[in-house]
Amino acid sequence: MNYLNHPNWANWAERELAVRSSKHIIAIATLRTLIVFALLVTGFMQSTIADELTFLRNGQSKTLVGEIMVEAEDGGILFQTRSGRLRIVQADEITEKIDNDEPLEPLTQKEIGKQLLEELPEGFRIHTTRHFVIAYNTERNYAKWIGGLYERLFKGFIGHWDRKRDFELNPKPKFPLVAIVFKTQAEYARYAQSDTGQPPGNAIAYYNLLTNRVAMFDLTSSLLPAGAAPQQNRNISQILAAPNSLDMVATVVHEATHQLMFNTGMQTRMSDTPLWINEGLAMFFETPDINNNSGWRAIGQVSVPRLTQFRKELASRPADAFESMLSVDERFQNAETAVFAYSEAWCFNYFLLNRHSKKYVAYLKHMSQKEPLDYDTPEDRLNEFKQFLGDDLQALEREFLTYIKNIRTN
Repeated sequence: MNYLNHPNWANWAERELAVRSSKHIIAIATLRTLIVFALLVTGFMQSTIADELTFLRNGQSKTLVGEIMVEAEDGGILFQTRSGRLRIVQADEITEKIDNDEPLEPLTQKEIGKQLLEELPEGFRIHTTRHFVIAYNTERNYAKWIGGLYERLFKGFIGHWDRKRDFELNPKPKFPLVAIVFKTQAEYARYAQSDTGQPPGNAIAYYNLLTNRVAMFDLTSSLLPAGAAPQQNRNISQILAAPNSLDMVATVVHEATHQLMFNTGMQTRMSDTPLWINEGLAMFFETPDINNNSGWRAIGQVSVPRLTQFRKELASRPADAFESMLSVDERFQNAETAVFAYSEAWCFNYFLLNRHSKKYVAYLKHMSQKEPLDYDTPEDRLNEFKQFLGDDLQALEREFLTYIKNIRTN
């Protein structure tokens, strides 16, 4: 179903973005406490035109410079700014629209850093790496650790798909990748409430699909005794290598993996990619690889918590669970079924990438080409999956379950 011709598209799109973003950005709290959220993906475009859009909202006139991604029949516009941020402008708000007929120039890292410092409270500083801009008000040592972790993940992510899966992604994201690191969990919670409209709950990090930013807090602060202050020049890797912190690090990596998928061309902005793909792939990469300086060697390791959870509830798994996972996202969006849905998504991605890699990668390449706002019916989803993985879903499910039952964890 294509919603671009919907007579009230802008109103629909604004609601859809709000619902999907709010559900996703309150991300996974730990490997054992999972809440599912839908995704809006940020793709990359090779050739774009710089546009200007002036609109009136709440009595104030604002001008955006960037790209009109979608213009619907009712005149509503989905706009991408030079920072990569998505904005929805209603038709009756628009006062002027200009096509400058010039190549779009995304903000540089320096410009993004300046913008962040203007938006965030006093006390923030900027640390940049090759691909990331990290705004932080904790100690610099922690920001540098996050930068190093994310750069290793970036290198491993691109290399894995290129060398091992024959899936060439864009190694130069269009926009600098932004992460915001707060000193305390309380500061992070206040920001999340303002940024998303709801408290983060137990989530220790999230990726905001509209701003294209990851937000988190200094994980080491939660490991200190009450009232204790962090010491300077701490060995961050050593602290976070402790068993009680690995699941938290995995969450931070999980959210960055979403950011990479959305900025390297693996998925298309606003396309209807099933959640079992989005979340399963993020979990495939989330195993922390803290001390490896040469790349992300832990890609594809067995996730014992996911595997254990799936096996634990397998006996009570609904008869239609497999087809439901492939065709609709409902089990991911229900807090009562989300934990099991996540564990099944990891298991199925692990199975496909180890037993049917070529077929699955061909399917992922197909999904990466899907058009924005073209939403599939459940039947469409099933038919597309069958096109690449085969018509006999029952046989595939039996093979999947047998494979998962035989995985060794030691």
